[in-house]
Amino acid sequence: MLTPIAAQAAAADGSGGVFGLGASRDESNIGEFIEKEGGPPMESTDAAWGADLYVGYAFNRYVTLRFGQRFLGGGEADSSIGATTVKVDGDGIYFAADLMWPVTDGFAIGGTFGNQSIDADVEVDQGRFSTTVTEDARDFYYGLRARWAMGETASFIASYNLYSFEVDDASEDLDFDSLGFGFEWRF
Repeated sequence: MLTPIAAQAAAADGSGGVFGLGASRDESNIGEFIEKEGGPPMESTDAAWGADLYVGYAFNRYVTLRFGQRFLGGGEADSSIGATTVKVDGDGIYFAADLMWPVTDGFAIGGTFGNQSIDADVEVDQGRFSTTVTEDARDFYYGLRARWAMGETASFIASYNLYSFEVDDASEDLDFDSLGFGFEWRF
């Protein structure tokens, strides 16, 4: 049984459960991917909104392990002649470790290293003909992370992550650049 003094000591070292949610602007390389795999010349892909939901455990102020569900923003690219549209939409679970360095009592910066699985649907629309291919992949990702405390238990999170997924029978990887923000609560 935790006494009030033990509960205060646990909170002081930053350990405890973590819950977070966030949004991100995700940009994929689907246009380059299609071109390098023999498709038509494509215009650049527009960024799209993604989402993140996770739980985890903070061992202290420096190390946090997270497990969550990541919805990568669907990218879309059009061929330069306008006859083909390619869309990619992906989501999956991940496991990540955050290594943070407290700059002040209320601000910390650091890095993230994790393993992300993805179920990606790639839809190719050529006017009257449309086809969808589903790919499953798992690969490592990494990024930068910053945390601003908003009181005792809540924090604002900003992150930049790079994802690269190896696709079966393709010479090019499917990549996502992700700029995110969100909130995290410790309990």
